[in-house]
Amino acid sequence: MIPPREIALVFDMDNTVLGSHIDFAAIRRTLGAMLRETGATDESDEALRRLAIGELVAHAAAHDAARGTAMAPRMWEIITAHETQGLRDAAALDGAAGVLGTLRSRGYRVAILTNNSRAGASVALEAAGLAHAAETVITRDDVRSMKPAPDGVVEALRRLGAAGGAYVIGDSWIDGAAAGGAGARFVAYRRTADDLQSHGVRPWRVINHLVELLAIDFGAVEP
Repeated sequence: MIPPREIALVFDMDNTVLGSHIDFAAIRRTLGAMLRETGATDESDEALRRLAIGELVAHAAAHDAARGTAMAPRMWEIITAHETQGLRDAAALDGAAGVLGTLRSRGYRVAILTNNSRAGASVALEAAGLAHAAETVITRDDVRSMKPAPDGVVEALRRLGAAGGAYVIGDSWIDGAAAGGAGARFVAYRRTADDLQSHGVRPWRVINHLVELLAIDFGAVEP
């Protein structure tokens, strides 16, 4: 048995604990169009839609470095504008505050990880009553690379100091990829294994409501 204090539960923010309205598809379409218009990529629309937002910005940053342009900063302005709009009036999902609070009362170490900025995430979590739901919140401002890179999960584990077991709970393939890269198990929220298969992500478990986490004895899981 692994004691709860040695187990980290890392929750994605958008559409996992917080019902945001950020139009991620629209962001990807806009950034993809920018890459094509500047000649930074010749990938198809379908291929670009499969990329995470951070990966699209990375393409722009590489083009900027090679050509002396400033496309990546313009992309961040677009992303921030979408985030500001999409996080307005965002509410907690599935009684997230109560679920995370119960998990913490059992001794589990809890973090929230988001690709949003710290400023935007802090305001949204406060408004939704989730500002104190986790021990720590990791944003894109705290890491070199956003999800699907594992940096955020690694940083969460460093802050929590939980060495016995790690789980990432999220609604997107990028959460699963980040979990895998950091050696953590992935719990898919409102996503089936088939939804994630095309990105090479295989969840350890699938849940449809956060309260289902309360029935899992994470300490009894074999490492």
